[in-house]
Amino acid sequence: MSHKYFYLKAGLVWMLNIPRRGKREFLLQGKTYTYFDHFYNLTWLNERRVEIPIIMDVLNRNPDARALEVGNVLSHYDHSLKHTVVDKYEDSKRGHYFKEDAETFSSDDQYDIIVSISTLEHVGWDESPRDPGKIFRTIHNLRGLLSAKGALVFTAPVGYSQPLDRLIDEGDGFVERLCLRRVNSINEWEESDWVTVRRSAFHSPYPFANGLVVARIKPC
Repeated sequence: MSHKYFYLKAGLVWMLNIPRRGKREFLLQGKTYTYFDHFYNLTWLNERRVEIPIIMDVLNRNPDARALEVGNVLSHYDHSLKHTVVDKYEDSKRGHYFKEDAETFSSDDQYDIIVSISTLEHVGWDESPRDPGKIFRTIHNLRGLLSAKGALVFTAPVGYSQPLDRLIDEGDGFVERLCLRRVNSINEWEESDWVTVRRSAFHSPYPFANGLVVARIKPC
């Protein structure tokens, strides 16, 4: 089924639940975040509702860090951001933007923080021909771009890309693995554990992600 079908399904479910008063915040590791609702990509219908505030917090806590984003996501929501972005497919006129493949992207700079929002699950998996090993090579390349004390922090839906789920499951190079699961039809989330979230399916029982991982990986 097309992506549009699931947006229509999610929108219908959301409209049917308008009378319900949902929570405005969610918790992760004892920290309170505000759900992010924005018209672009209709974030109130999908996992970006929690991904964006989490990754924005990572960047805000490191304001002087040399930062790289894999996948051009955040600039659609905050035009003031100046960090470097690499994206294989999307065109952009913003500064410090590279339309390149993250697998082979290179830089003279070392980054203190590399972030990515719902992008790495597509690497190799949604490309033609499909290349299940590409995500492992891409993660290795990104780790090589980190400074000695840097970190790669990314969010990804569980149950979408088998190779990425396997990489997360094996935990090679991970220093932290946080998890959230969607709990109802109005797109509210709560903290969970990897054993539970690992069983999540994409698009079931709710449209889009039903389990989400926030992964932090150290340099090579």
